[in-house]
Amino acid sequence: MEERSSKAAWESLWQKRKRIYHYQNVLEIAEQVSLDLEGARVLEVGCGRGSTLLEFAKKGAIVTGIDYAQSALSLCNSLKERVDANGNLGLAKFIQGDARDLPFCEEQFDIVYSVGLLEHFEDPCAILAEQCRVLKRGGYLILQVPQKYSVYTLLKKTLMAVGKWPYGAWETQFSVGELRDLVTEAGLSVEFAYGYGSFALALLRHYLFPTLDHGMGGWHKENGALASRIRANIGLDAGVVARKNHSSQPANLC
Repeated sequence: MEERSSKAAWESLWQKRKRIYHYQNVLEIAEQVSLDLEGARVLEVGCGRGSTLLEFAKKGAIVTGIDYAQSALSLCNSLKERVDANGNLGLAKFIQGDARDLPFCEEQFDIVYSVGLLEHFEDPCAILAEQCRVLKRGGYLILQVPQKYSVYTLLKKTLMAVGKWPYGAWETQFSVGELRDLVTEAGLSVEFAYGYGSFALALLRHYLFPTLDHGMGGWHKENGALASRIRANIGLDAGVVARKNHSSQPANLC
């Protein structure tokens, strides 16, 4: 990562962060586009606590999580031990690595996704290029990042200005349109963009109800009904789902 998002900062964050929740919307989206997750090879880049990835494993996917921080991987393995009462998550593995240089062969995964990762890099194109490289032709990429037009963005910029932002010290944000353009420039075909989550619910989860799903209001496609299109552009997070074409060639990004 960039120097302003140092490894030490992330190690410290994950040593303190104990809340466990998963992004149900990512699982629903993957099931919608992939139909059958049984035997699918799934990679999460920046897996954090690993809870979402383990939900994929419960559905029969062969999952791999990679994270920069060893403290995050410790959380992942601890959670895996707690939820794997029947020993059916043995194929789930978590490894340490850098999102800028993924330690995998080309076209290895059917689904590659990241939540809250891309915004921490000053060169998102390089991160996206690596995810595209390890994605199989015909496979799906899911990206979810902080929404640009959100109260969260205003709060973040204020805390960054006074040196109080806890998530790696630096972070940017994307609009749905910017995220769509970034993926298109990478040579992928956008299936749809979406918005997810609520800032108000996220605050309640942070201060009062640690297991509350801040996305309980659902996720909303940008190309849906008018109300869904509006909510897609003002949600807590912006997301995009894209497919790597069978004819895709390695993209020369940025």
